[in-house]
Amino acid sequence: MSEKRILLIESGQFIGGVIHSLFTHQDHLTVIEAAPTNNRELLQAVRKSRPEIIVLDDTVCPTYLPLLLRHMQNSDGIRVVVVNTDSNQIELYEKQQINLRQTADFFAIL
Repeated sequence: MSEKRILLIESGQFIGGVIHSLFTHQDHLTVIEAAPTNNRELLQAVRKSRPEIIVLDDTVCPTYLPLLLRHMQNSDGIRVVVVNTDSNQIELYEKQQINLRQTADFFAIL
């Protein structure tokens, strides 16, 4: 299994420590932490670390998610994972290209 780089966006909440401790025992994952204070610092962290996966919690999601989704459109293979600390749910965003051959293919992906 190839090694994957995870960029963990620190929010000041407990999520960073919890997720970091979960990932550190996985040999195929390298965790890079960042605590950006603005959009410019966030993009610098993404460019520097070149992650396959970016993890953030719902407390910083409204600030950073739109920027990350725009960045994802120009990048190959980045996934963005938003962890909701209240409901213990995650949202996964990934760029995926789907070739449609017929109308039924369109409805199959919905």
